[in-house]
Amino acid sequence: MPKQTFFNLDPTKRQAVIDAAVEEFAQFAYEQASLTKIVEQCGIAKGSMYQYFTDKLDLYLYVVDLAYEKKRSYVSQAFAQEGDIFAVLEEYYLQSYEFARKHPLLHQVANKFWDSKAEVLRPQLEEGRLSRARDFAQFLSDAMERGNVNPSLDPEAVFFVYHAVGKDLIDCFDQRRNSQFLKQVLDVLRLGLTARKEEV
Repeated sequence: MPKQTFFNLDPTKRQAVIDAAVEEFAQFAYEQASLTKIVEQCGIAKGSMYQYFTDKLDLYLYVVDLAYEKKRSYVSQAFAQEGDIFAVLEEYYLQSYEFARKHPLLHQVANKFWDSKAEVLRPQLEEGRLSRARDFAQFLSDAMERGNVNPSLDPEAVFFVYHAVGKDLIDCFDQRRNSQFLKQVLDVLRLGLTARKEEV
């Protein structure tokens, strides 16, 4: 996390550091991202950066936290609403898309974090995956208890499917893959590929 000297910076200079770091980490995975390019972009000496952050990892994790803090401000709306699991998931994906559309660089920062192969990030990645899996398992368990979801399903398998589908939906949302398309995808997940009674 940033040192106090970073928070003591003039707000304009502080934002310049953040903007330069976001741009670099959105373009490159942690392993390829350059601290030199970041300091050049925001116009400070490299030595000054170490007065604000311990190292590149410290800066990187701060930027990732900023990305997820912003994303949470969108997706929290989904879990605050009334409705069954499918209504919540629909809103979650729509809000995730809105975040990606309005904050494309932060969206890319988050994506590159999860796709990173950097050994130094393994603890954060593992904890993040476990936390997401636990949250989804509780969400799914509540839906099973309410009778909205088949209780015999393996939560890990359900999480895998929804995570994979959701990531692709958000990354590929466009004029063709709109909210109506999202509803159809969730309909497939909810009812499967078997023929519906009204169709036979």
